[in-house]
Amino acid sequence: MQKGRVLRLKSFGLLEFLQKNYILIIILLSLILGIVVGSFKFDSNETLKNYFTEQIEKFLELRINTTFNKVLFNSFLKSLAVLFLMFLLGASLFGVVTVPSAMFIKGFVVGGMSAFLYSQYGLKGVAFNSVIFIPTTLAFLVVLLLAGRESVKFSFKFSSLTLSKTLPQNLSNDFKDYSIKYLIFMVLTFAASVVDAVVTKGFIKNFSLI
Repeated sequence: MQKGRVLRLKSFGLLEFLQKNYILIIILLSLILGIVVGSFKFDSNETLKNYFTEQIEKFLELRINTTFNKVLFNSFLKSLAVLFLMFLLGASLFGVVTVPSAMFIKGFVVGGMSAFLYSQYGLKGVAFNSVIFIPTTLAFLVVLLLAGRESVKFSFKFSSLTLSKTLPQNLSNDFKDYSIKYLIFMVLTFAASVVDAVVTKGFIKNFSLI
């Protein structure tokens, strides 16, 4: 019976998919776990409540009564800082561990902010989440997941050089490819910021959370 199940999984290509994308799956699970924990722990103490209050206020201040270009610039600059951190983590020995940890933290912040909106603003918070916060955040999270996968892969290559039995390798070409991929992620991040600006300027005027 168990052998038959394995054959069915292979026939659907599930095992092959998991093998090829296990890094992305691990990072995605880290992000989801962070979102879940943040959603339940956002008001567990005053420090967290104050933090998420401040984050929501900053999110709104950068988008209310501002021009399209300013929303675009602020969104891109903030996202670029996170992307650059992911790049640095991937270029380190411990990126295999720190990248999933960073994704967990990012998920924790996103989950906490989303839950805070639900808790503090009721139906307005639900609507704001659905129309403004989730779409603008999701676009960048997709880019960040792809970037995180490349960071873990490069960090694994880099850290493997420290093993005593590993033959010396030249990572210059790998680092060049790694950097080029991050340039592409920068372009995708800009596109995500455009989505942020378009959604914000199109719909935020219909909300009055502050």
